[in-house]
Amino acid sequence: MLKVLSLSAAVILSASIAAQAVETIPAGYATLEGLRSRHVPLRYVPSRIQCGYGPKATGWTGVRVIKELWARADGTAHLAAAFKVDAQVLLSSDGADPECCSYIFRNNHGKDVRVFIKKRTFNYPAFVAGPSPAPWSIQLKGDAPFVATKPTLVVDWATYGANQANVNFYVDACNLTKTYTGTAGTITYYGTACNPTTFYNYVLNPNEGDCLVTYGYTRNQKDIVMAWLGVGQTSIDIGGGCTVLTLPIFMSAPVISQASSTGWSLFEFGKLPVGTKGMKLHTQMVAFDSSYAIRLSRGTEITIGDRKEILPGFMCSHRYGYSSSALNPFDPDTDPARYGWRGTAIIFRNK
Repeated sequence: MLKVLSLSAAVILSASIAAQAVETIPAGYATLEGLRSRHVPLRYVPSRIQCGYGPKATGWTGVRVIKELWARADGTAHLAAAFKVDAQVLLSSDGADPECCSYIFRNNHGKDVRVFIKKRTFNYPAFVAGPSPAPWSIQLKGDAPFVATKPTLVVDWATYGANQANVNFYVDACNLTKTYTGTAGTITYYGTACNPTTFYNYVLNPNEGDCLVTYGYTRNQKDIVMAWLGVGQTSIDIGGGCTVLTLPIFMSAPVISQASSTGWSLFEFGKLPVGTKGMKLHTQMVAFDSSYAIRLSRGTEITIGDRKEILPGFMCSHRYGYSSSALNPFDPDTDPARYGWRGTAIIFRNK
C-alpha cells in the first residue's frame, strides 16, 4: 500500500509540474518593467534580501511547484565586468509573512522554510543595457522542487564572499504607489548619552499595528547591548556621567554590536496593539564593553500613532542588509536586516 500511495503522489506531483503555467511573482510582470530596482543581492557582496508576497501578489489559488526562479536586470542596468559569487536561497510559504515585518530574517519565514539552493557559486557575464524589460537571465535553479501549499511566499536570497561592488548591476523590482490614512506616531529624544555622548538610539514604526523597532550606535565594536521599554521619563544618576532616563518594564535579550566603528545594534518589541494611539512609551539602550564598562544611550519618547499604509492591488515587501566596504561588515547568516519597506519586491519568474 505504501508503494501505491508513493506512486500516486509522484504522479500527482508530476502532473502539477507539467500543468503549471509560467508565471511571474508578483503576477502580471511578464512583459512589464517593474519601475524600481534592488541593488541587493548582486550590486553589493556580501548581502541578503528577503522578499515577501501576499495571496493577491502571487494570484495562486492552489498548490504551486517551484523548480526554478528567474530574475532579470533592471531596464537601465549593465555590468562592465564578469564576476562570480557564492549564493544561497531559502523559500517558505506556509505561515510566511508577506509583509516581512521583522528585521530578523528567520522570523518572516513559514514553518515549511527550506533551503531551495544550497550555497554554491554562480557566474555572471558582462552585459550591456538593452530595451526594457530585460530578458530573464538570472537563474536560480533549485536543488529540488519546492511545493508552496499556501498562496503566500517568502524568497530569501543571500550572497557570500569578500567585498564586491558590481557597479550598475541592479535587479528589476515592482514599485507600488502607497497612500496613507491616520496620524503618524512621533518620536522625541531627551537626555544625554554617556561613554560616548554620541551613543544615539532611534525608533522605527511607532504606529499601532506595526512592528516596533529600536536601533542604535554604541560607537564601539562587539559590545554587549540591551534595550528596554519604559512608561515614563526618569533622571537617575548612576555615576560616570551616565543617567537612567526611563525605568525598564520590558527588557530585550542581549545582542553583540556589529564589528564596525559604529557598533550598530537592533531590537524588536513586536507589533503595537491596535487601540494604543496616543499612548506614550520610552526606550533606552545600555552597552557593556569587554571590560564591562557601562554606557547608556539618550532617551526616546514615543507617542503611538495610527497611520496605516495602503498598497494598491496586493501586498509585497522586502528586508535587506549588505556590506559596502570592509569598514561596514555584514554577515548574511547572523546579522539582521537594516533596511526595507512594503510595496517593493524583486520580480521573479516561476518556471
